Amino acid sequence: MLQPKTIAVAVTLAWAAPLSLALAQQNDTATNPAITTLPEVKVTASDDASSESTHSYAAHAVTVGSKIPQTLRETPQSISVVTRQRMDDQNITKIEDVLKQTTGVNVTRLDGAGNFNSIQARGFDIGTIQLDGLAISQGANYSTALDTAIYDRIEVLRGPAGLLQGAGEPGGTINLVRKRARADFGGSVGVMLGSWDTRRAEFDLTSKLDEAGRIRARVVGLVDDRESFVNTLESKKSLGYGTIEIDLTSRTTLSVGLAHQKVDSVVDQGLPALANYTLPNVSRSTFIGSKNNVQDMQTDDMFAELEHKFDDGGLFKFAARQIDRSMIYKALRANGLASVTTGDVAYQTVNFEQEARNVNFDAYYAGPFQLGGRTHKVLVGLNRSTEESKNRSVFGPTGTMNIYNPNNDLPYPSLNMGNFTNGSKQTQTGLYGQLQLKPLDRWTFLLGGRLGRWETESRNPTTGAVSSTSKPGTQFTPLTSAIYTLSDNSSLYASYAETFVGQTAIDKNGKLLDPRTGSQIEFGIKSEWLDKRVNTSFALFRIIDKDRAIDDTSTASLTDSIPGGKVRSQGLEAEVSGQVAPGWELVAGYAYTSAKYLQAPIASIGQAFSPITPRHSFNLWSKHIWRDGAFNRWSLAGGLKVVSDFASGIGATRVVGDGYATVSGQVGYQIDNTTTASLTVTNLFDKKYYEKVSNFGRQNFYGEPRAVMLAVKKVF
Repeated sequence: MLQPKTIAVAVTLAWAAPLSLALAQQNDTATNPAITTLPEVKVTASDDASSESTHSYAAHAVTVGSKIPQTLRETPQSISVVTRQRMDDQNITKIEDVLKQTTGVNVTRLDGAGNFNSIQARGFDIGTIQLDGLAISQGANYSTALDTAIYDRIEVLRGPAGLLQGAGEPGGTINLVRKRARADFGGSVGVMLGSWDTRRAEFDLTSKLDEAGRIRARVVGLVDDRESFVNTLESKKSLGYGTIEIDLTSRTTLSVGLAHQKVDSVVDQGLPALANYTLPNVSRSTFIGSKNNVQDMQTDDMFAELEHKFDDGGLFKFAARQIDRSMIYKALRANGLASVTTGDVAYQTVNFEQEARNVNFDAYYAGPFQLGGRTHKVLVGLNRSTEESKNRSVFGPTGTMNIYNPNNDLPYPSLNMGNFTNGSKQTQTGLYGQLQLKPLDRWTFLLGGRLGRWETESRNPTTGAVSSTSKPGTQFTPLTSAIYTLSDNSSLYASYAETFVGQTAIDKNGKLLDPRTGSQIEFGIKSEWLDKRVNTSFALFRIIDKDRAIDDTSTASLTDSIPGGKVRSQGLEAEVSGQVAPGWELVAGYAYTSAKYLQAPIASIGQAFSPITPRHSFNLWSKHIWRDGAFNRWSLAGGLKVVSDFASGIGATRVVGDGYATVSGQVGYQIDNTTTASLTVTNLFDKKYYEKVSNFGRQNFYGEPRAVMLAVKKVF
């Protein structure tokens, strides 16, 4: 088991070294005029925060905490940004893999190919993913299967995000910022070849379509075929994305686009635990399933944005988006604990199909105003979102399989799922606003909130019959913050935010429980170093989440609930990212999270609320490029991921995953001015470990063994 002191020392060194380097260089520059500062990071697109803005790991502007583009120091919440450069350097092609490398984020895999996942931060689920600021639900069966090829950067906000998206879990939100069309012709083509017959090819092209550059377009496409270290598992993915931007006037731009992604895979739902709730020691290639299992997913995304910039710096923006997602899986899977002595485990067959449609509209104005001789900012907006989903399922024949000698050639039965029987519709409408006031030189106060109405209903999508509804009425969720500027490069902040989350549990009268409510207090410091090439942050937080559904012991029914549960999550997060020296990019992050029940049934009092979340986690990636000398054109990179113990379940039915550390390495070479090649090895020392555990009879997954990836990319 990894010791907290060991992790703390590693974190301290990783976080402190860039600060020491930054301070030393600033001092040397001040005392010795012969020493020059680092060259400025080039901006490759417009000044819009949604554009590709840097070839660095340090983000210059974000929009996830507010519609107003602002620096990380101006955003009084914990935010990590994975830039396009970092995704390219690490060959990260899936959203789930981005999140695994993000400070304080825990990804719990639910299938072998990594298409089904749940995501947690600060001990709570991240219930939504934003696409350019418009939220869609992040269910376990959706969203994280999206490919990274069409995104410029990924912004991760930890903590409540109710100001802009209404009802949602207090864990946070993830904003996927798409690539924009540009007037200058440019693009790239790339291929990847790797372990387990991985083959990937992609292209990205952008250009103006008229002489003046008032009409611009961008297209991205890829095919990705790969097998797996798990027997019979394979996955095929294709993606197409296109967008056009039209300058209607010098200050008004219309942007439209669409994306289509299709994934065909063999579904693997993991290994069972043994009957004594320990994890089996079997080959990492073991597959409890049939080679005829199916996992098909499709996502269609259509959007339109109208943006107008005012002379005084104000901005009006209207956005509309429709996301259609569908998935079907046919799974022969483990369905129980395996025998300790024989390894026999029961299996079941099940077909499941789900469809969902999200429709979002959002309009806002953000801009400056003068008051008391000072410049302040205001944001006011209105949005509305609906999500309709439906699903159907059927269970088929059962049998027995042996985990030490599984038969993957079993035929898959033909099962008729019939009509869609379960469905739901959720509607949210909200008016939101925020004032950024600067009454004094060093102080900024943010006062904001959202007045929202949320309702949901469960219904039979075939007959239209409504089985239950919940209309808790109008909810106000405030967000208030204060920022104090310590120096030209550092700021202190404090913030308070509230949340509410709809519940599906019912009381003894058959009514849905009222939403859960919660609040968070956060304190932190953010800094910019080396002429804003390096960002650092440190945050302390405490979340109280109450009115959770617990069993109603006053009735004999096992389904009756009351809103009596209460949870506290608290911890700290630290991160450094950016160019710490010429040619040297670094990102490192540490998180400590402690979440436990304060009020709950007796068996859970004082127990960990989210045992699947490691108390300690640490991520590091560093890359150095030589521009001259003996190693001219070569680059060397390395990464480290460390987590402490994690678990699933409580008491005697608790399955524990041991803490682990994995190391990755990369060697790169710049073939010419536009072409690079790299060879990356992940899990360099071939550590055998469980990446995810479950106390149920399936969905325990080994982490990936040592893998090699060769990537070649040409930019023009």
